Amino acid sequence: MKTLFFTFVLFISVLVSAQTIPMNNRVEWDKAGNQKLVSDPQMVVNVMDFGAQANGFSDDKSAIENAITSLNGRYGVVYLPAGNYLILSGFTLPDSVILRGDGSELTHIKINSLDDCFTISGSSSSKFTPVIAGFEMNSKSIVVKNPSLFSVDSYVEIRQTNSDWDTKQVSWANKVVGQISKVIEIEGNILTLEDKLRISFNASLNPEIQKITPREHVRVENLSIERINNSIASTSNIFQFTYAANCLISGVESIKSEGSHAKISLSSHIEITGSYFHHSFMYDGVGTKGYGVVLDSHSNLCLITNNIFRHLRHAMMTKDGANGNVLAYNYSTEVFRNGKNEFPSDFGGDISLHGHYSFANLFEGNIVQTILIDEYWGSSGPYNTFFRNRMEKYGFYMSTSSTNNTNFVGNETLGSFPYGFYAIRGSGNFIFSNNRNGVISPSTSSNLTDTSYYYKTTPSYWDIPDRWPSIGIPNELNQGTIPAKNRFNAGIYTVASPNFNSGASKIQSNSTKELYHLEVIPNPASQYVFVDINSSGNMDATLIFSNLHGEIIKQGNFYFTEKGIIRKTIDISSFSNGVYFMRLTTKNGIYSQKLIVQ
Repeated sequence: MKTLFFTFVLFISVLVSAQTIPMNNRVEWDKAGNQKLVSDPQMVVNVMDFGAQANGFSDDKSAIENAITSLNGRYGVVYLPAGNYLILSGFTLPDSVILRGDGSELTHIKINSLDDCFTISGSSSSKFTPVIAGFEMNSKSIVVKNPSLFSVDSYVEIRQTNSDWDTKQVSWANKVVGQISKVIEIEGNILTLEDKLRISFNASLNPEIQKITPREHVRVENLSIERINNSIASTSNIFQFTYAANCLISGVESIKSEGSHAKISLSSHIEITGSYFHHSFMYDGVGTKGYGVVLDSHSNLCLITNNIFRHLRHAMMTKDGANGNVLAYNYSTEVFRNGKNEFPSDFGGDISLHGHYSFANLFEGNIVQTILIDEYWGSSGPYNTFFRNRMEKYGFYMSTSSTNNTNFVGNETLGSFPYGFYAIRGSGNFIFSNNRNGVISPSTSSNLTDTSYYYKTTPSYWDIPDRWPSIGIPNELNQGTIPAKNRFNAGIYTVASPNFNSGASKIQSNSTKELYHLEVIPNPASQYVFVDINSSGNMDATLIFSNLHGEIIKQGNFYFTEKGIIRKTIDISSFSNGVYFMRLTTKNGIYSQKLIVQ
């Protein structure tokens, strides 16, 4: 028995430590994502205390803005209880604000505006100084002409002039190769950076650096956003990040974009997780119309993971020098495009590299329909890595021969003509153990033992029985799945952020009310649940159970005379298996919780 256990542990350690892709083709992807999440704030303000109506026809923007202003720059939660909030213009969110709802099924924001819905934007100094030396790949110490422009802990942006790869020059895509990092030490004219350079800069292309001041620690969680103005001409976005860092979108449903659902420019460590982005007003691609998440303008170390994308032209795109980002374990389906002479309408890249030299991005464990690398805006850069992805429809189509040094390892393509393309062009590519509809390519590949180039252990959201990783050798072709696809098939589209209960269950208003909560035991359940309610005494309460369609399944009315935790036993034996939402309404607020019946 001990021998078997030792063998198992040895096998797992080999899986975790093995690295098939050569070191010089990889970067530090494990640093991606919001790595400076701080504890949940004690300060929570409720927008209802500032006049929000949440009735679907009164403009609630002023109430929400006043709630944000009341934080006075302090780290805090602006809580939007369950309801329908109408907004007639977009928001600019300040530092350290968490906008949190009761869940995407309960808190709905409808925006009737042609502007970006949520703008998270910092600033730049616009004072560049030349980078003189130390700008080779993997360097962390660079020599600058004027170090007095910088200070320890300041963020910086490095960039250089485009080179001969830029075969289709446009004014908005100049100096796209660059990187954003943080200064951790200054000695003389040497700046030591927090991150290694992911590409070698070129002295002949005049590399330069400036100080930037990003917007930080903004989070939007557990709500839905729907644009209702019905414009096919505007290209504004639901979320626009520009000069932002360490921000998070979690458990958000975004419905009907004009441009992109989320556009991330000149930013670092932005994380989007557990969310559902779907549909648009137009899908012709002009100005990113019909796109999901776009990473551009050398945004880096962002993490896009465990999301669902549906009925979009492109679900995930990197361009304009975006680098070092991780897009992992996302599911995309129902690809659609409607530009001029675009046939077939579903032949668009869910994952798209669109030129202008995005480089060293990791696409891992995604299930999509098509991956497309084209040269519409010139070549993409080196070291983009496609690892253990599944393409369910048209496969992998690389139309450019000028994009080189791409890693393509452990992927699956399904189907035969006109599906299942496996067209890889360019030179210097690293290709290993790809499963082309049952045929391993190249045929000389050995068993693939690498598990991940981002995660060190099984992701925390891996709540399915399939072993991790579930795609690629040694797994059988098209057998395993991922949590995002599993949720989509079950009709569960978002995952509440880890702090879901602290927003919905512990509400503090201007008048500093007591803390209340709603707790359900057990969860999942099958016959009965015990519902614990913290009563303030002499309190009416209404408890409603609804299904995913908003239909009320069960309702109870209670009156509590005593204070403290009151337990009620609820019979749920008549409920079908699935996900339900519990909503408790008292004089102190509205509180919600999910219930799984199985």
